[in-house]
Amino acid sequence: MKALGIKKWIRSLAVVTAFVTAASFAGCGTDSEAKSLGSGSDSGAEASGKTEDGKDLTEMKVILDWYPNAIHTFLYDAEEKGYFAEEGIKVTIIPPAQSVDAVTFVSTGKADIGLTYPIETVKAAEAEDIHIHAIGSVTQETLTCMASLKDGGVQEIKDLKGKKVGYDGTASSEAMVRTVAKAAGLSEDDYEMVNVGFELTTALTTKSVDVVAGIMINDEVITMENNGYELNVFSYDSNGVPEMYDIVMVAEDKAYEDNPELYKGFLRACAKGFEDMKASEEDALDLIMDKMNSDESPLDREQQKGSYETLLPYMEHDDAKFLSMTDEKWQNYIDWMKKCGLVEKDVKPADVYIAPELD
Repeated sequence: MKALGIKKWIRSLAVVTAFVTAASFAGCGTDSEAKSLGSGSDSGAEASGKTEDGKDLTEMKVILDWYPNAIHTFLYDAEEKGYFAEEGIKVTIIPPAQSVDAVTFVSTGKADIGLTYPIETVKAAEAEDIHIHAIGSVTQETLTCMASLKDGGVQEIKDLKGKKVGYDGTASSEAMVRTVAKAAGLSEDDYEMVNVGFELTTALTTKSVDVVAGIMINDEVITMENNGYELNVFSYDSNGVPEMYDIVMVAEDKAYEDNPELYKGFLRACAKGFEDMKASEEDALDLIMDKMNSDESPLDREQQKGSYETLLPYMEHDDAKFLSMTDEKWQNYIDWMKKCGLVEKDVKPADVYIAPELD
């Protein structure tokens, strides 16, 4: 499985582990080291650290959800084209280590923006010492799904009866499987949940399980299909789980309150980057391979092409623009989390997100 394929992993890491890692990162947080971890632009005003009228740029550190890949194209485009500099911002993009939690980085001031997940954002609202809000959605729908082999015994969700379901061991993945199965009229005794850790694709291709839950439609699904496997793909939100964002951008509450215009400028630049991302597939792929490919996380252009084409309708569609969020979608997801025991306190949409008005 490629490095990006183990993404599901981190969504349920213990906060204490992430905090220790964040503290270690902060302990060597010199400017030169931060730049070595992040992405620096060589273009225009941003390279000089000044706006066109000579004012200093405000540095913002952005920690990604995972190593750079097609879903981050809008960020790298905004950096490359100088859109952040136009807003008076110099961005440092930081790919996280496997045990780093973006919520912890942002809430402790180690980063200004973090790309993370709705489940972590809602859980943060329960915690007394974490004060963050989502300020923009990277996707309008979840990218995780369930999948089975076309030549296997699961052609529909109802076929799970008597079958093995491989999942990553997280409570959220289990809750989604339980929800999907129940919607298909199955009881928990009708199928077996098998914790396969991060070996989801291996478990499926070796037929040690009949279906896997929690793989990414923009990653493992494409990789498997490129390798000749024919799949049945089952979306969660078509099978009983509320439609939800997959990745959101979060900011620390006081930092946002102290300078909302800075964060609005960041989002405006992101929106311009996304418009470029949509405008030209070849330019987007060139940017991905030029700016995001690395020895540590090598990218395949053909795989990224499939990911790019898959991602666009998930990032924006007719009913929801890129970055937008609604009370209804958050509330439905919060209600589902509470019903599944993933959250205990009464959390409201206002506790987890704000919707900045971008001029």
